Amino acid sequence: MQREVLVAAFLLLVHYCHALAKAKPFLRRIRSSIAPFTLPFYEDGLDFACTGCGKCCKVDGDVWLAPEEVENVMNHLGYSNGNASSTDEFRKKYVRAEVTPSDEGDDQSRSWMCLKREEGGCIFLDPLGKCSIYDVRPVQCSTYPFWPSLLENLDAWEEESVLPDEIAIRDGTDDRHWSPDLGGCEGILVGRTIDSKDRLENGNTKYADLDDMSEDEQEESSIVEREEIVSKMKAAKKHWKRFPVREIKESTWYL
Repeated sequence: MQREVLVAAFLLLVHYCHALAKAKPFLRRIRSSIAPFTLPFYEDGLDFACTGCGKCCKVDGDVWLAPEEVENVMNHLGYSNGNASSTDEFRKKYVRAEVTPSDEGDDQSRSWMCLKREEGGCIFLDPLGKCSIYDVRPVQCSTYPFWPSLLENLDAWEEESVLPDEIAIRDGTDDRHWSPDLGGCEGILVGRTIDSKDRLENGNTKYADLDDMSEDEQEESSIVEREEIVSKMKAAKKHWKRFPVREIKESTWYL
């Protein structure tokens, strides 16, 4: 009987601590004192800084625009929103598939549109590998890498980290470089440097080895605070839930 009471008390404590996770900072500090093991691994922020490599826009996969995002992108590109011929022109140039929620009937203004790919990347990548619609880029893009699946635990977050191509993979490690099928993000620093340009530009070797870099080089980073992480994670999850075709979400659009 005593064991059952202890188990019940423990579960109640865990539930209480999870509730505090959504509370204000001073309440989370109480949670930290009571049961620090229940804190998310990103409680103190995460080491991340976008490198602008554009590789996340070249991963094998689909990018779906919600109806309001279609409107934003069209306006950004100078198309006349609400004009049938203008919308058709946008579809032909940038869209390769679209779906309309069943409860919207034939109202194509409520369609979700899947962007075309061009030369192995998003159609909106410019010749320099930069996003040409960055200011109105879809939620699917703006929330990466703070997706629910990558924030499930520390292992998932670190597994998404990749080294820049110019940095050598060390023997005996799980380090990897980016690839179209596995993806990955160079900006997830995980305690190691991303910017090795000076070493490469001033040296005669093709690769820079992490073990040879100074502590200052390896500590170049930017901490994203918990509040921003949670905000982006929630936005990504909400956006994904809105998408009307479960089969697509579970097969080609996994957040």
